[in-house]
Amino acid sequence: MKIERRQILRLLSFSGAASLLGFRAYQSQAQCLTTTDILGPFYLPGAPEMAQLAPAGAPGTPLFITGTVYANDCQSPIPNAKVDVWHANDGGGYEDDHYRGVVYTGDNGQYTFQTILPGKYLNGAQFRPRHFHYKVSVTGTELTTQIYFEGDTSIPADPWASSPDVVERIIPLSEDAQNNLHGVADIYLDVEPVINSQGGQNAEPGQAAIRYISPNPMAGQGRVQVFLPKATTLSLQIYSLQGTLVAVPANGKNFPAGIHEWEIRAENRHGLQLQPGIYILRMLADGQPVDAKRFLVGR
Repeated sequence: MKIERRQILRLLSFSGAASLLGFRAYQSQAQCLTTTDILGPFYLPGAPEMAQLAPAGAPGTPLFITGTVYANDCQSPIPNAKVDVWHANDGGGYEDDHYRGVVYTGDNGQYTFQTILPGKYLNGAQFRPRHFHYKVSVTGTELTTQIYFEGDTSIPADPWASSPDVVERIIPLSEDAQNNLHGVADIYLDVEPVINSQGGQNAEPGQAAIRYISPNPMAGQGRVQVFLPKATTLSLQIYSLQGTLVAVPANGKNFPAGIHEWEIRAENRHGLQLQPGIYILRMLADGQPVDAKRFLVGR
């Protein structure tokens, strides 16, 4: 592996507890729910709870996947959702003991795992495109689906990956300076958001947090919404995947408790358009990093 897992997770989370947003913001439930896909013949129950799916030294290109599991309002994160993932090795074969694992979402609905880019394998006369298998479950609801990758030339001939309802499950990948790949795979489940019984509103985390970035991906500009449990001196910083600070949407002003929103532009501190790719929005409260979310600048 070209980069240590702890290094890349530190870059992404800054505080050691990443909350990483994926791609979509929608107006209606029908538009955001993640569609299903076939289970396939290689699922095994009882996968180990581990975030590193590929064994140490495994051949292949290192790949870091992050995402958030959301409720059917398309914006409320789901904590403690079970994300069961399995995939083929670099040569396209499935191994019973490796390339599979279970992770759980954190308080902000985020999950992350490290592995390698899956290989392709023949399915009849055609190669199946590279893909991850997912089983995502919470409170009696379970979704079985697959994630594919932009630019895969095997997608058009594949009967499952070429379906029109798969479009939102074909994700782009970005490459960092160490040739590691990064992707964001958000999952939208058909479950109701958590309700705060005292206030009747969606439950908020106990600490300052980024609620969402919209739209994601963005072209020229978008919005970021944050939650503050108390009056806080707030800073928002945008970093490239290489860790370079490129923009500062908010810089050290004091804000009261509550929900706040800013416009963010897909441009750097010099007013130049950001190159297409994945960027990280970092949030500091009273000078301490508390949250970070990814967003994509499209072409």
